[in-house]
Amino acid sequence: MEALALVEKIATGEETKSHLLKVLDAFQNLDYHALNDLLDDDAYYEDLKKTSFIYRQKEIFSKFEKIGDTNLNISTNICTGCLCSEPVFVFSGNTSGHKYAIYVEFTQDEITDIYKCFEQSNWFDTDMPF
Repeated sequence: MEALALVEKIATGEETKSHLLKVLDAFQNLDYHALNDLLDDDAYYEDLKKTSFIYRQKEIFSKFEKIGDTNLNISTNICTGCLCSEPVFVFSGNTSGHKYAIYVEFTQDEITDIYKCFEQSNWFDTDMPF
């Protein structure tokens, strides 16, 4: 499934689709500042306060940049682990090809969580599951 088709499937409202596309764009551009601006200040992501989650993304983005990636390509896949067949967004380094997958959770058409899919990620093996 193409990333835009997945966005259409999981985000029902036009405002939510637009917001999700901006969040995905921030991941693709390794832009933790944009991600910080887009996410809810009071929410928890990966069971972390937003500031801690953003710091973790900054570290991950820096790892990509250190090996020569300037942006991430986006695709989709199905989680074969803890989410049991749920769709995930898969970001691949434009130079390295390393993969970092995320699951975006919605409640009443609002993004309520974002977390790493370890099954579809093939890098950062030293990171512990959440």
